[in-house]
Amino acid sequence: MTTGSKKQAAERIFDLLRTERELTRQDIAARLALSMPTTLQNVTGLLEAGILEESGAARSNGGRKARKLRLRADAGWVLGIDAAVHQTVLAGADLLGEVRCSRVLPLPFEDTPGWYGALHEALAGFVKEEIPAPVLGAGVSFPGTLDSPDSVSSHIFGLSHMGLERFRRCIPFPAVFENDANSACRAEQRTARDSFFYVSLNETVGGAAMLDGRLLAGDTFQAGEVGHILLFPGGKQCYCGKYGCADAYLSPKALGSGFFARLHAGDGEARERWEQYLEQLAVLLTNLRMLYNMDLVVGGEVGVQLIPDLAALREKAAAYDRFARDIDYIYPCICREHACAAGAAKLALDRFGARILEGKETG
Repeated sequence: MTTGSKKQAAERIFDLLRTERELTRQDIAARLALSMPTTLQNVTGLLEAGILEESGAARSNGGRKARKLRLRADAGWVLGIDAAVHQTVLAGADLLGEVRCSRVLPLPFEDTPGWYGALHEALAGFVKEEIPAPVLGAGVSFPGTLDSPDSVSSHIFGLSHMGLERFRRCIPFPAVFENDANSACRAEQRTARDSFFYVSLNETVGGAAMLDGRLLAGDTFQAGEVGHILLFPGGKQCYCGKYGCADAYLSPKALGSGFFARLHAGDGEARERWEQYLEQLAVLLTNLRMLYNMDLVVGGEVGVQLIPDLAALREKAAAYDRFARDIDYIYPCICREHACAAGAAKLALDRFGARILEGKETG
């Protein structure tokens, strides 16, 4: 086998165990259509390199039990960086994409040398104090649209075609960039074949569609921008300049500061406003159900507050959806803290995870 084909086999084994978590050598050979000698050779190399570890015996129908293998989670790390309106969040995730540490910085994004310098310094401290080497790469979540691999535009930041080189210079690792709603959507993905629509109710309203494990980008990389769907034509003005966008009604700022504290304290006006909010959210969600016909996951700052009122939200949605017997397709998010940073770290793992194989002898 050539060096190139050996590396390719090792990468395939690595990617398979990222999604399947635990498999025997025989399972790996069957799943990847590799010969047993090739499988054994590569597995041995990955075990010796400290990338794989044995994790116990598989069930046996007789004879010697096969040993299960898994990735050694802390053999490599990736970073997630969420550059947001009010703060910047850093996250460190292991080879399985599990966030193991995070840090919130009082560092609202600014396209200035001072902001990039502060991020560089904060990253250096975070890695030194929290992350064992090696760091394979970083993902950056940003509330905007990637115009190309090298530039981003953002209504909320007032940026148009901003070059990403200044970001790359302050991140001392290979970096990849993603829209914030897309990043949060990745954080919700649990299997390689997931299909769902993610509604982000965060600093702004956004969305992302996951179909068979892949994010839908659209012709101009703006698929899922539900915050700028007209919910009430001619209504409140949105930050984008239009009137009646969903964002003007459903972003947390539409509820006002301190809203959930008042709601949880039993404030009657807050409860009345919350009921109105749930009604408007139900309209948006049932429209999305008609369009995509798949599960809807609601996340972000508001999404984490939905659990006590999930039944009420589904009841309101039932008044707008006459095609479903049960409204069993609306769910609160699973990732309830720093979802954008967590998803950005997953993107970095997808893009850069196999770098851990560089320089490793696999047979």
